[in-house]
Amino acid sequence: MSDVPVGGGEPQAPTPAWATSLERREHAQKLKQTRPDPGAPRVLDVDHVSIERGGKLIVDDVSFFIPKGEFVCLCGPNGAGKSTLLKAVMGLLEPTRGKVRIGGEPPERARHKVGYVPQRKSYSMDFPARSVELITAAVRGRWPAHVKPEERERARAVLAKVGGEKLLDKPLAGLSGGETQRVFLARALVTEPALVILDEPTAGVDVSGRAELLRLMVEISRSDELAAILVTHNLGAVAHTAERIVYLEAGRLLGWGLPDELLGQSSLTALAFAGTDHARHRDEE
Repeated sequence: MSDVPVGGGEPQAPTPAWATSLERREHAQKLKQTRPDPGAPRVLDVDHVSIERGGKLIVDDVSFFIPKGEFVCLCGPNGAGKSTLLKAVMGLLEPTRGKVRIGGEPPERARHKVGYVPQRKSYSMDFPARSVELITAAVRGRWPAHVKPEERERARAVLAKVGGEKLLDKPLAGLSGGETQRVFLARALVTEPALVILDEPTAGVDVSGRAELLRLMVEISRSDELAAILVTHNLGAVAHTAERIVYLEAGRLLGWGLPDELLGQSSLTALAFAGTDHARHRDEE
């Protein structure tokens, strides 16, 4: 079975300046957008989800799904509704309408199936925590007073997978931005989730650290078992890693297709750049 193309399939040429945002969005929805095979095993289903907060519609009737093993980049301008949608995926808020399912289960019953790498790390720099304890806490569901030998080995093994084995006993407060992201990525992977969510993982990381993280994300994108959502404004990361793009704007789904179909389209403002050849973005990291 194969992917399912939708839309007009017209030549993906640069488009002129738009008279109105409505005209631009209408054009975006007519782009060729190849969807996943509907018969493929699914990790995530977002089914006609709308979310209202404070009387304002933040997410408006969004539907898409992620098959097993697919690496999806969730893109869109600031205020598009990405963070609110992710909270619904993680079971942190209930959709006003529609439903989210992870492996066929509601998010609140499927938290063990999801690994999360947050953009902002919520730990005190004064707290004397080590990497091994942070990773072990993800397995236990609480902070460990003492790490057992088998837990230490499990933490070491998952850190080794992300190139951070030497960080096992390092205090979190002494880590660089790139090292911190490696540890939090290991924490997200240690429970062997079906879906990992990477929320702006290169934010606050220096150039060399971003390059290392990008290589790790490429490795994740090659997995046939682990599905992933990468939230990013970094077009280089999108070009390197995305097997498919989900694009939100003003709470609505404007794009859900392959990178070659959506990157560079001026009607998708957060994916637009000069020219439609995105090869140069693969080298910018």
